[in-house]
Amino acid sequence: MNYKNTKSGGGIKGLIFLVFILGAVQMSYGQGLMNKVKKKAEQSFTDKVLQKTDQAVSKGVDKAADEAAKSAKGKEKNGQTAPNGQIAQPIDTNAPVAAIVTNKPITYSIKYDFVPGESVFYVNDFKDDVVGELPIGWNSDGSSVIVELNELGGRWLRMAQKSTCLTDNKKSLGENFTIEFDLVMQYDFKGWLPPSIQFGLLASGDEANDANKFLSNPYGDKSFYMEISPLADGANTLLESYDGYTRYVNTPVSKSNLFKQWYGQVIHVAIQGQKERLRIWMNGEKMYDMPKAIVSKSTFNQLFFKMGSSSYKDEQIGVYIGNISMATGLPDTRHKLIEEGKFSTTGILFNSGSAYIKNESAGVLKTIADLLTTHPDLKINIIGHTDADGNVDTNQKLSEQRALAVKEKLEKEYGVASERLNSSGKGQVEPVADNKTREGKAQNRRVEFIKL
Repeated sequence: MNYKNTKSGGGIKGLIFLVFILGAVQMSYGQGLMNKVKKKAEQSFTDKVLQKTDQAVSKGVDKAADEAAKSAKGKEKNGQTAPNGQIAQPIDTNAPVAAIVTNKPITYSIKYDFVPGESVFYVNDFKDDVVGELPIGWNSDGSSVIVELNELGGRWLRMAQKSTCLTDNKKSLGENFTIEFDLVMQYDFKGWLPPSIQFGLLASGDEANDANKFLSNPYGDKSFYMEISPLADGANTLLESYDGYTRYVNTPVSKSNLFKQWYGQVIHVAIQGQKERLRIWMNGEKMYDMPKAIVSKSTFNQLFFKMGSSSYKDEQIGVYIGNISMATGLPDTRHKLIEEGKFSTTGILFNSGSAYIKNESAGVLKTIADLLTTHPDLKINIIGHTDADGNVDTNQKLSEQRALAVKEKLEKEYGVASERLNSSGKGQVEPVADNKTREGKAQNRRVEFIKL
């Protein structure tokens, strides 16, 4: 009894004392401390609300994940597949929410946009050259010779170590040009570096473009080259251009792992010059695109290949060049087809004697497809043409098959409606150039697009 009375009295006294203290605090510190106490209370309330909300959201996510997992498991039992054709997999409910929501890689694609020049003026597949000799009309300071590759077919120039090769071309490339050739690189890697390989163009100026001076120093009035330094797990590449003997552009060394899968395979190289702009592709991969890489003076008139030296024996090194083509001009597809009603191209390539379209034709096909998309009312007839080699009837059939292959490619891969496309072939009966020359044959092997 006394204990209770004492406790109650003490509580009243304590309350009075607390009020006194609060009053003193308020008098001493003003409203500042009271505001902090108020904010602290508000924050405590907010934290509790957020905690409850987070718990509710977590329960909702867990429930959704469980339902998705059950659904996926049911589909797997029933043999159903996901949109990508794979068996639907259950969601990992133990994974963080962020991982479930965003666990997709970011991807991108670069379309192959190389389109050959309008007029082909140089072609060389070495078909008429003697095996074991340098190609007719070429110049070199090494033992590079023509060989036959049984696995790949055809004839190829086998580059020798510590040598430079200059082609037999005598014409100017102009300020707008394209170069194409095939490259094969094969090495017996032994732990040390194989020789580098360079390819590029030079403007000879007042000198003959096959002069001996360019074998040791392929610069001339201006030049550029791409260099490939092979590695067991890829290759280092760089690009340099020159104004005379003064370096104009020098890119940093860049490593590409693509070469590891390209060794021993045919690499299609495409080069395009548009005044000062220079672009280089390898197997459709854009290696360089530089708007100010070419010096604005004179014009290129020589393609060169150069290989360095190494400690490897010649039989351990296999670098081969083949199927060279040079063209001038920029193909104006829109103007030719829309305004003139006809566009002809040698840039859609096929395997020899076949209607199989090569991958390097993608740039031209995309250009045509984009034009059809931009002009939805446009309808075209696709006409195939061949050179005069072989049988007339065989060439007629081949030209029809190739035109049909182009039509089907535009339909299936580029989404062009079939009713907008017709196809036909004219074989060898309408040549546009002399079938007695390599360049003439290349121009006759063409595909025409006629506006209907």
